Amino acid sequence: MYANRRSKEFIDSVHYFLRVAEANKHNNGFIRCPCTKCKNQRDYYEVRTIHIHLFRTGFMASYNVWTSHGEQVVQMENDEVEDENISDWA
Repeated sequence: MYANRRSKEFIDSVHYFLRVAEANKHNNGFIRCPCTKCKNQRDYYEVRTIHIHLFRTGFMASYNVWTSHGEQVVQMENDEVEDENISDWA
């Protein structure tokens, strides 16, 4: 998401993000724009508008958990440690 905006990695991450956001639209059919200017404060009906914004300015800083686009935040207890060995879940 934060790679050079001309890189394949960035292009692929924008397209993936837009697919997830499209699948998790608000009830009114709008999607929040996470670009550096909108910062999830503006909603758009057209995915193309968000696409353009993201390629022009990139993603807002530290938007790693898409709380406005379908991902859920998981609160951990003070003594819990995140298990980074994902292969155990497969």
